[in-house]
Amino acid sequence: MTVERLYEVVHRGYRTLGRVLVNPAPTLPPVLLVGGAMQRKEGWGRLETLLAADATVVTVDLPGWGGAGLLPAQFGMGFLADSLAAAVRTASVGAVHVFGGSYGSAVAYQLGQRHPDLVRRVALFGALGRIPHAMRPRLTWTIGLLREGLRERFAAEVVQAMLNQDPHISLARRGTVERILYAVFRALGPLEAAQYEQNTLRLLAPGRFDLSAPPAAPLLFGVGEHDSFTTVRDCRSFAQSCPGSAFVRLRESDHPVHLRCPDELAGVLQRFFRAQDLRGVPGCHEVEYPAITR
Repeated sequence: MTVERLYEVVHRGYRTLGRVLVNPAPTLPPVLLVGGAMQRKEGWGRLETLLAADATVVTVDLPGWGGAGLLPAQFGMGFLADSLAAAVRTASVGAVHVFGGSYGSAVAYQLGQRHPDLVRRVALFGALGRIPHAMRPRLTWTIGLLREGLRERFAAEVVQAMLNQDPHISLARRGTVERILYAVFRALGPLEAAQYEQNTLRLLAPGRFDLSAPPAAPLLFGVGEHDSFTTVRDCRSFAQSCPGSAFVRLRESDHPVHLRCPDELAGVLQRFFRAQDLRGVPGCHEVEYPAITR
């Protein structure tokens, strides 16, 4: 039976709220989950449950997330990675396997770069270092809608930008996932609205984090096969910059893979974290190894 432990750590004046689900008899080293900009530490649902059956699981509200307060946009991904490192050290669980999804993939990537002693293996899904060029005007517009108080239009626009809108493709839990995300973005309070704005401005800022020195830890890149936000092409290109990395596509999924297909995602993560063969993982296309050699 898992035991929940909550804690807080402050890095350069900004709080991170941590949550540890302690597995008393783990068969896998601890797993750290780092999610999108509005992902709360308590909101991982079935994916967390499946992973917690084998491992102690750490989740966080980083500065700018959930209950951790507001982080101005001028603080970049490196600051968030250092805040995450402080949270992992305070959790006292040792080196962790890391899952980074969407916004959290950029933080997880830099955690591996800047704090390699804390990281065993890193899985990056819907890998996002900056907002894709084609999405920049649309997401800038969502900030305007939020400032004007047009919450229904704001929520609808964010959901339409994040989810594939093609009615002819097969997506797992299509109506359910859309309703969940619309409700989340429609119900943002004043603090969460400010968090959304600052987090989006952070991603819209010019420049990009350093891709010249990938983390030394083994890397897995993944993406939903129908992701129209961080596309298969973009995620595969990211994987190509990291020698030795693996790349998988999840069937019947788009951007929020942990909501679309938590069982299949947990399956590929468990195999990767155990350093097992990724061929033939249920719910995935055949694994690729697209990374260039140096």
